[in-house]
Amino acid sequence: MNKEKKIEKILESALQDDLKDYVALVKKMGTKLPLFGRKTRIAAALLKDALGDVSKLDLSLDFLTKKDNSGKIVFEDIKDGRVRLFMNIGKNHGVNPGDLIREIVKRSGLDGKQIGKIDIHSTYAFLEVPEQYGELVILSFENVKIKGIPIVVEPAKKKKKDSR
Repeated sequence: MNKEKKIEKILESALQDDLKDYVALVKKMGTKLPLFGRKTRIAAALLKDALGDVSKLDLSLDFLTKKDNSGKIVFEDIKDGRVRLFMNIGKNHGVNPGDLIREIVKRSGLDGKQIGKIDIHSTYAFLEVPEQYGELVILSFENVKIKGIPIVVEPAKKKKKDSR
């Protein structure tokens, strides 16, 4: 498996898996390190172990956002003219739907009434916007922090069908 695929797999796990036991382990391991940057250093050591040398890797992580040959962002989850977007902020960060709507309106200029369904989970959220504004919303959140969290907005992946 190449490094880009490994990174995608790690991020998917970070978003979807129950990592409670691992978080507890990281906290316990952190007690063996100096006060500042404990968790970051542990995460970096794990990535070094999992990925090896990343000195030649595109650290912008542009490969995580699917683009077609023209450079346009590709949306996987489109329904009724709306695209579903992922945001890496959620209830644990103290945000509610109103907060997200205000930030989107402020940064993209989109009318708040055009924002569709918003699903806020513990550490991430999904929201729907008209397809023609999806790329605008994504680009308007580059280098943005909300409540101290560097925000990532990207096309949501298509929901996987339950294979039962």
